[in-house]
Amino acid sequence: MTDRTRHHLSRRTLLLAGAGGLIVAGCGGGGAGSSRSTTTTAAKGTSEGLSLAKVFFPQQPAGVEVRLPLALADRRGVLLDTGPPELAVRVGPAGTGELGEATTVRRHEEGIPRAYYPLTTTFPGPGNWRVATEVEGEPADIVVAALEPSQVPAVPVVGEALISVPTPTVEDPRGVDPICTADPRCPLHATSLDAAIAGDKAIAMLIATPAYCQTAICGPVLDLLVARQPDFADQITMIHVEVYPNMASAGRVTTDTVRAYGLAWEPSLFLARADGTIASRLDYTYDVDELDGSLTALVQ
Repeated sequence: MTDRTRHHLSRRTLLLAGAGGLIVAGCGGGGAGSSRSTTTTAAKGTSEGLSLAKVFFPQQPAGVEVRLPLALADRRGVLLDTGPPELAVRVGPAGTGELGEATTVRRHEEGIPRAYYPLTTTFPGPGNWRVATEVEGEPADIVVAALEPSQVPAVPVVGEALISVPTPTVEDPRGVDPICTADPRCPLHATSLDAAIAGDKAIAMLIATPAYCQTAICGPVLDLLVARQPDFADQITMIHVEVYPNMASAGRVTTDTVRAYGLAWEPSLFLARADGTIASRLDYTYDVDELDGSLTALVQ
């Protein structure tokens, strides 16, 4: 690895906990009071200890296109702020040495504190799949478990309809206090989701908790959405929903919306057309470029 690369791959204090696991979310996806954490691993780094990390739910559905944000970590498991402009990523069955054609994945970091590489891929069938790349000529890879779709959280996907549930608003917080843990409170709590679905605008709903986010990314991605509200106010209803009803329940009981959507991670941004059909989803993290692209595509 060159000195130039060492300089640009700066480190953050977000550590991969334990033996390579990073808590990505504390959202409950089952019933009331449930709490399921998402972990990621960093594995097989370079000779200098650089490793590839998965910042997403550890089990993914087979046979379905998925968006998997990848990150880089150092030998201590510290996620890096940035990295090479792009990675050539290949996927193949774990344990076989076989890898498919390389996919070029561009680095994203605009407006957020930590860079990521959003890989879009489809695992052909259930099993363990190797995701491999090279950084400065040195190998780095991870293994992802693909399961039958019925065995992973049943979160609404692209092409399905948003689930119509009332969400907390300033006028009707529905027992959620505070309705927004951002400081100051964000302005995306004026319209309930069920009312937005009954309206005539597209919808962007972000489920995230800035105060309790396990990866410290919920606040930054919420800020990006708030910054874009004036540009799309005439075409898109933007809604922010907290993960926990109150401080005492953080990490245990989740809000009605989180349970209705079956989420086991945060943040998650659902973008739906005016008829309520989901056009795209940005889970785990996103930057200005991905957000702008998704919002623009939603209203074209």
